[in-house]
Amino acid sequence: MTNGYALGQLAKAFLTAATHEDPDARRRAERRAQRWAQTMERMADGRINIGSRVPIQGLPAWVTLEVLRGGFASGNALAEVPLQADEIDLAQRLGIPAARGLIFGYFLTDQGLDELYSLLDSGAYRIEIPEDAALLTVAWLVRAGDRVGALDILDELSPFADRFRMAPKRADAPTSPPDHVFRITAGAAADTLRSRKPNPRVEAQREALAIWNPFSDRVLALWLEQYRAGRLELASEPTWQGRAAALVEEYDRLAAAHTLCTKHKKPKENLAILVRALRALAAGDDLRAREVGFVRCAVESQLAKRGRPDSEEHRALRALQQAVATAPAHTQLAAVAATRVDRLDPAEGIEYPEAFLGGVTPAEAIQPGVAEGAAMPPSVRRVLTRAHSAPVEKLLEEGVVPSAEVLAALVPRISASGLAPGFADVALARLAAANYEAFRRRRSLLLVNLEKQIQIDELPWVRTVAAHRHATTDEAMTVARRVGALALDHFPSTIIPNPLVQELQYLLWTAGHDLPLVEELAADIFMGEFSDEFAQAAQRAAKVVGGTLYARYYGIDAEQIFSWAEPGQGFNDLCWARTGRTPDDEWSVAANGTVIEQSQILTTHNLAALVSINVQPTRPWIELAHEAIRRTGAYLDVASRQQRPLATIKNAAYAWRQAIFFLSVAGPSEAKTFLAEQSLATRGPRVMSVLVDDLRCVADRQPVEGGHTPFLGWTVGRHWVLDAIGNRSDPSPLRPA
Repeated sequence: MTNGYALGQLAKAFLTAATHEDPDARRRAERRAQRWAQTMERMADGRINIGSRVPIQGLPAWVTLEVLRGGFASGNALAEVPLQADEIDLAQRLGIPAARGLIFGYFLTDQGLDELYSLLDSGAYRIEIPEDAALLTVAWLVRAGDRVGALDILDELSPFADRFRMAPKRADAPTSPPDHVFRITAGAAADTLRSRKPNPRVEAQREALAIWNPFSDRVLALWLEQYRAGRLELASEPTWQGRAAALVEEYDRLAAAHTLCTKHKKPKENLAILVRALRALAAGDDLRAREVGFVRCAVESQLAKRGRPDSEEHRALRALQQAVATAPAHTQLAAVAATRVDRLDPAEGIEYPEAFLGGVTPAEAIQPGVAEGAAMPPSVRRVLTRAHSAPVEKLLEEGVVPSAEVLAALVPRISASGLAPGFADVALARLAAANYEAFRRRRSLLLVNLEKQIQIDELPWVRTVAAHRHATTDEAMTVARRVGALALDHFPSTIIPNPLVQELQYLLWTAGHDLPLVEELAADIFMGEFSDEFAQAAQRAAKVVGGTLYARYYGIDAEQIFSWAEPGQGFNDLCWARTGRTPDDEWSVAANGTVIEQSQILTTHNLAALVSINVQPTRPWIELAHEAIRRTGAYLDVASRQQRPLATIKNAAYAWRQAIFFLSVAGPSEAKTFLAEQSLATRGPRVMSVLVDDLRCVADRQPVEGGHTPFLGWTVGRHWVLDAIGNRSDPSPLRPA
């Protein structure tokens, strides 16, 4: 599986590098192809062991690796980069050869430690990968008198001192409030704006309005001189022929210089017909009757559409079109906005995006093609809004955070600010928070055999300073509840994504709660069994959902779950039994998916865990259920029109499961009242009425006509919902979304 996937990614990269119309995209694809080729070579000779949590020979677990799509380690360490400009400048300042080992050694001298102390106190550094925090942590330990701890870290770092960059990266001290988050930095926003390229279709339209429309009007005006009493009567006039020849020459020049718009080249277009006739007459040729008829039709067509070129209405139209054509292009305005943003710290967000969205100023209007007062287009606003630095709740209200996955990417900064109070020393708290954010940016590895991802406390510098951290139970639990509530409030129809699960797991561990949370497993690498955390999560979930609507709908026997002598084995056996399959049956991705979905049902995929720690969304549980049911119908409606709808059906089933859980937490009476609402059955395709009626019967403990079968997302073979929603496609087996 791993070789096939890697080969497929290599082939895609090669294809893009060879065929894409954008040179930048071709260059990026070429680099991807090189990395994939390198990875496959290292896999072949055994230097990379894909599936292991320590996949690179000779590199310990704490090293931050370059990870390609799908969790493949490329064999490169992110800290193993060529000497950078600031390192070379430092070596020149010190009068030493520009070598990593010598720079590393300098920071262990008294002078070097003083530099590190200054950085610690000012916060004028940036931590892009965790290795950037290593020497700063050593310096803090030395200053705190913990020389043993500092030496322990150095013992692990020293073998890589010649290879890895561990010198601190200087930067302006952070200015954003600690509770502010942002999707992209101001620097990234400026780069995005500056890289905007003209839209060929828009530019073609601007060319048509500015060049070809005025030229077409002059051609039409010349032909109108040949009309007598409303009839086209060609008369041989040398002056007219001379002007016709001049227009033909001008047409040829314009056609050579302005190539975006091609309408004028189409033989059946009015301008092409009129110019072709002018060319013949200018050369002294006579027009045949058929050609005269074409000219007459072209002239009359233009007159009927826009009137005579000298009419008031026509002049007003052309004036408006000229204003549109000469208005600054969106790419030019984006470049103006990028220049404004350049004044900000490129590593921070933008606290007040509106301040950069005003019209073009007189000073900015000196740029070619940029008019004073021109308004910024919506595309610029969208980019700057993505860089908005604000509390996450505000960004959610603004729609800047469109999914639970995007929320998960912002949560590490929230978590870091919540964990920082665990350190009494301000400098160490700031460093620990920055290191935590950098660690959470590490990409996950593809793992097999129930191995776990590297944890932050496995980093030598984190493990050592743990002794200097006091309990953060209250702060960490507050952040965990806040994050959990945000996920439920804003994305009630989406299962908690793995990065968010990892954040919550660490927060709860820091708060002193040994609460098992489970991640979504990949069906294509599922090995047929689950880790012990799944069994523990199922038993905890049974305490929350036992006897509820959720348990009845999905047929969960809480007493059976509590009675497992060996919870791990009991959980594995139950998941397989609920699918009607065994581990010895024929392997397939879809079959694996059915087993994994049963594990999610039994554990509620962490919803019960959130309830058990008293996560309280701001919206009522019934309202969350209402939103999840609405999304279920929306998913099924989309699936009814898709060629490959099974991933969407899976999402519909997951949203449906979330809705049933929320109804169960709300309580029996509220759930029954809610389900009695007839409009529920009209949300989406007609199959929704079947699902809602089935759920009503379960809630009322009434038999279901035809027998009760819960709506699941994964299936082996054709999904029954496809026929129910009228989708006649014959999709391939369901793959993970």
